[in-house]
Amino acid sequence: MPRVERIAKAQTDWSEFLAVVKRHRIPGLAYRALRPVAGIPEEIRQTLATQARANTFGNLRCIGLQSQLDAKFKQCGIRYAVLKGIPLSQQLYGENSVRHSRDIDLLVTLHDFEAAENVLLQAGLKRTDPEEELTPQFRQLWFNRRHHFSYLHPQHGITVELHWRLHDNIDIDPGPRALQDLEQVKASPGVFLPVLRREYLLPNLMVHGAGHAWCRLKWIADVTALLSVFSADDRNALLEQARDQGIEPAFRQGIAICEALELLPSYDSPPARGAVRWLISVALHAVLQAEPSDGSNFLPRHLMLSRFTLSPRASYCLQELRVQAFSVEDWRAFPLPRWLAFAYPLLRAPFWIIRRFALR
Repeated sequence: MPRVERIAKAQTDWSEFLAVVKRHRIPGLAYRALRPVAGIPEEIRQTLATQARANTFGNLRCIGLQSQLDAKFKQCGIRYAVLKGIPLSQQLYGENSVRHSRDIDLLVTLHDFEAAENVLLQAGLKRTDPEEELTPQFRQLWFNRRHHFSYLHPQHGITVELHWRLHDNIDIDPGPRALQDLEQVKASPGVFLPVLRREYLLPNLMVHGAGHAWCRLKWIADVTALLSVFSADDRNALLEQARDQGIEPAFRQGIAICEALELLPSYDSPPARGAVRWLISVALHAVLQAEPSDGSNFLPRHLMLSRFTLSPRASYCLQELRVQAFSVEDWRAFPLPRWLAFAYPLLRAPFWIIRRFALR
């Protein structure tokens, strides 16, 4: 009996199953996997079908907006790539409706950022993060410590994240070369969108998932789909490549979580260091726990600490300290004079204590 049918037959709490589907944002994947399986309660099948249709309609709205922005970017001569989203669904699953896409992620060079932002604003999007006008000093600090601004389309409710690099931590970021020799993916009839080449796609997915402790099965499914075609030798070669890029721990964590959930065959790989074993335990905890009812982040303390261990480089850890010392919440809650803006990282700890206890 196929594994999916075995698991479905053993399932007794279908309400919990639907909660897991919602929590991990995998309605399209769940419906696709269970559609041919017999014995699924009819109300569960109908609920999944309804959620999958809603996911499809949401993806179609994203395709429409992406097509509009693509035309404007080409008209302005802006080189860009779509990160994840609809093109990734097409790449991994052969359908643009399978993967849940809540927003659109676009990568441009820092040189083209202002022109790209103008395209978004002219298309009717409003900047939501940061919503405020930034002083030149704080804007520069944001560009040094973060990797995107967020915008909202008021009519469609679609969020667009405009990235000037792939990661907050610049020490492991590939920089502008990620935008060289892009691939084109057919997102829908007549719509072709630029995406990262595979040599940049997999590392980006690995670091993104590890940066969130793999708390969504959606991200695990993505890397599983990419890694499933690799042999043991191929996988070891990927680890060597990740070591050269300074992100081997993040890669090992991603591979290990896929193996632990029996999504990938387990190969004999060199033993992981203690820090990587701890990373794996953090990821397993994050993916298996329930979502907090208050909507707060998963494992905030463990997540914060785990980000220091995604690369063995000392330069990465130093840059991560700078990244985590930068707090938008501090800037909003405790506005300092412009000439004191440099003090925000130094006051991170006392500001955190005040926000946590005094401002309740």
